Amino acid sequence: MAYFLKKTKNKKGTYLQIYESYYDPERKCGAHRSYKPIGYVHELQENGIDDPVSFYSEEVQKLNQEHQKRKYEEKARQISCESPEKLLGYFPLKNLNDALGCKKYIDLMQTAADFRFNVSDMVSALVYARVVHPCSKSKTYDEVIPKLFETHSFSLDQLYSGLEYIGSEYEKVIEIYNHQVSQKYKLDTSHTYFDCTNFYFEIDREDGFRMKGPSKENKKEPIVGLGLLLDAGQIPIGMKMYPGNESEKPVLRNIINDLKQRSHISGRTIQVADKGLNCFNNILHALKAGDGYIFSKSVKTLPEIEKTWVLLENDYADVKNKKGKPSAASKSVWMISLIPAQMIQDIKRH
Repeated sequence: MAYFLKKTKNKKGTYLQIYESYYDPERKCGAHRSYKPIGYVHELQENGIDDPVSFYSEEVQKLNQEHQKRKYEEKARQISCESPEKLLGYFPLKNLNDALGCKKYIDLMQTAADFRFNVSDMVSALVYARVVHPCSKSKTYDEVIPKLFETHSFSLDQLYSGLEYIGSEYEKVIEIYNHQVSQKYKLDTSHTYFDCTNFYFEIDREDGFRMKGPSKENKKEPIVGLGLLLDAGQIPIGMKMYPGNESEKPVLRNIINDLKQRSHISGRTIQVADKGLNCFNNILHALKAGDGYIFSKSVKTLPEIEKTWVLLENDYADVKNKKGKPSAASKSVWMISLIPAQMIQDIKRH
């Protein structure tokens, strides 16, 4: 496409028009059409334009320059900014997310914040990006979200602001999703599982919540602790975060009680943790509440009586895989003699 100044002479004088050339797909060749009628030269001169031909020739030149600029920018955008690759593997998850209908409730929550973007759409985009290509938030924004099928209109700064907001209101968001999930899918809370973990942040200073403590990865950066409650089908139904410098041992009991109350759970909760977390007080608390616990222990460090019992070949039962073939062996026993006497007295007292 190009623009040119057309001069048509007739009895009244010279009439000026700006024409544009274009490709006609029907005739399969170039064609011209009027872009802008201007007027007669002598009338334009009477209106104060001394040389109408030169004046509008310059306008035509500007139109052509702007067209070339747009053409170049479009070509550059297609080559460098917008990838033809699209990531579609998250569609099943998107279908589930849309069916839950959580967006309307999160949109209602957002009315209390002065955001010029949709928080629910931002969270959904981050979840979908995490499914198809997990990476940092910055890389997710630059490289993954643009490849999602939908177009998302929020800046990187808005993404960080949205994450801060969701982080401060995460318990409300979890309750929204739990309620909507329970409307469509029955949660099995006949028994639940609980575990703790922590994760580190690559920041220089502590901020009162992200604090230095014993990291799972032996990192020296500030960390945050997290307790997670799952139903019998391993579907998350509760989450609680706490400062990283706090010991998991005392907060574990408070977190379990809080999560069970918030989620209205009365079934048996099994604590899945290492030996360090399942200390005397935590084990006592679990037994008093009718809960259970699972922890690993090295056979090499067992007392002699336990080591002898483990190494005896009798009482082992085969654990079969999906094909019905033995894949492991296990045995269990309630060894009352191994429970500390003080614990037995406390259990009987309560």
